Amino acid sequence: MQTLSTPDEHLAARVLREVGFDQRLVGYRLRERTGPMPASLYSFEEVVHLLGDKFPYVSLERLQQWVETVTEDSELAAAIANLNQDKTNDRDRMLHIGTLMGERLCQCKRTVQS
Repeated sequence: MQTLSTPDEHLAARVLREVGFDQRLVGYRLRERTGPMPASLYSFEEVVHLLGDKFPYVSLERLQQWVETVTEDSELAAAIANLNQDKTNDRDRMLHIGTLMGERLCQCKRTVQS
């Protein structure tokens, strides 16, 4: 698994903020009986929680673009682009990306606390 560099305070603030309706990311929780349940995601942390779900779905290309443009985290966006090139299935890629984003979230929370 790729390790990300420590974020500065400005990046940490962008990652930890909530965004408005126009900048939200839409994902889905897939369920057997009800099908896809849409989820509007207004923060990086909400995206991490969705990707930790049992059956998450989000467009990985849209996620990469969202990380690049909304949080302005080009290092993480490049890592997501790299993981998107894997030949594994979408679910495995989402789990790997969720782990990487969870690492970035923890880094940002530690940066803000210190």
